[in-house]
Amino acid sequence: MAHQIVAPTSPRTSYVLGAGFSLAASSMMPITDELGRRAAARLELDDLPAFSPEGITFESWLTWLAERQPFLSEAEHLQDRARFAELSEAIAEVVTESQAAADEAGFPLWLGEFVDLLHWSRSNVVTLNYDTIIEETVDKSPRFDGDEAIWSVDVVTGFPNGRGVLFGSGTYFEERATFSMHKLHGSIDWYGVPGDRTGATLERIRTVENRSVAAQRATIGGREVFIVPPTSTKGTYFDNPKTRFTWQQARDGLRAAERVVLMGYSLPLTDTALARLLATTIGVGDQEIVVVNPDAEAVASRLMALGVDRARIRTHEGCDCVADYVSTEVEAATRELVEYLASTSPDSPVAVGWGYSGWGAITEATLDAPGGTLRLCVDRVDQPLATVLHPGATSDDPNVRPTMTLGQLLALGTPSAIVVEVEGREWRICTRAEPEPAQESDWILLRPIGHQPDRRP
Repeated sequence: MAHQIVAPTSPRTSYVLGAGFSLAASSMMPITDELGRRAAARLELDDLPAFSPEGITFESWLTWLAERQPFLSEAEHLQDRARFAELSEAIAEVVTESQAAADEAGFPLWLGEFVDLLHWSRSNVVTLNYDTIIEETVDKSPRFDGDEAIWSVDVVTGFPNGRGVLFGSGTYFEERATFSMHKLHGSIDWYGVPGDRTGATLERIRTVENRSVAAQRATIGGREVFIVPPTSTKGTYFDNPKTRFTWQQARDGLRAAERVVLMGYSLPLTDTALARLLATTIGVGDQEIVVVNPDAEAVASRLMALGVDRARIRTHEGCDCVADYVSTEVEAATRELVEYLASTSPDSPVAVGWGYSGWGAITEATLDAPGGTLRLCVDRVDQPLATVLHPGATSDDPNVRPTMTLGQLLALGTPSAIVVEVEGREWRICTRAEPEPAQESDWILLRPIGHQPDRRP
């Protein structure tokens, strides 16, 4: 049974994720111009401009192909359109293969932590990325809304999550207590019939492990991948109601936010649709703006061009700025948790775990320095709370140990960080869960942040 997480206090936040976010998650993921070079190489095109931010970008070149140029004949224009269509398909293939390579290499620990933070705070996520890194991270490690697991179908807007089918009441979208993700430029797992302006054929179709290629093609059913290529103008891509709804949801989330975090997004003002969306939501608002980017000051300058007062902008720069930002959020939540622990009865027994898969007794604790990191050791995290022994209790089972009290832990000193070692790996701890009503209310249940050990209920 899942336990209710006590979410860290944080401002109501909307995130805008760009290609730099995916690159921070894995060096395998290409940013826009590199994506263009890889897609063009796949098609063996040899008449390319030298893409660069200072000259002709992949975005501007694709725009030339997509739009009718007055000096071209009809035949030449149709050739450009055909090349544009081929490049759109190649882009999807490159992103899919890059993500598969990134998954094989392994993603950093902060990615699972970031998704936990999104889930706990019920944030809005606006993403310009085609990849499904966030969705796959959700599905690899369940989060919970009450006793029900949260999956990627519950966070992606624009499509029904099918939960009504369980109750025989249709395929509608049932709102869940989690974050919402608005994919403004489509996704490598979205498919539709080209030219369909109704959105009736647009569906989210995930690749299922062990499904044959033939079965996947039959499921797609003649549709083509739906991504909006990086052009200055988006043409008919935004004509269907599903994409318009997604953009409207993004607008509402940005307007309602107390804090907007631009993470790995360079804010090119040539993307006129998104530039106007930001100008009309945060340019005239009073939200705090946080820029997480290796060149954050350049992004801040572009925000100011959209009408954002410089006093509202905070920056996180550096090569590891995304990981550093996540750590900053974890540290703020940890301070809040430590303050709570200091105000709680020292006789309270403490257990550690992810809740739905069980809990573990703390067998050892050390503080590495005054005001430093409190390190907890547990043998296992798969026991029902009722079988975790109170401090001082004994058992004939040699595999069952008593846990420690909060007072024993804090007697070591007040920590600035808490980590737990489980099965030879460390997790940070920055929040807690509430005991079930039927359980003893004096338990302190510490919940690690990030993916739990690889086991399913």
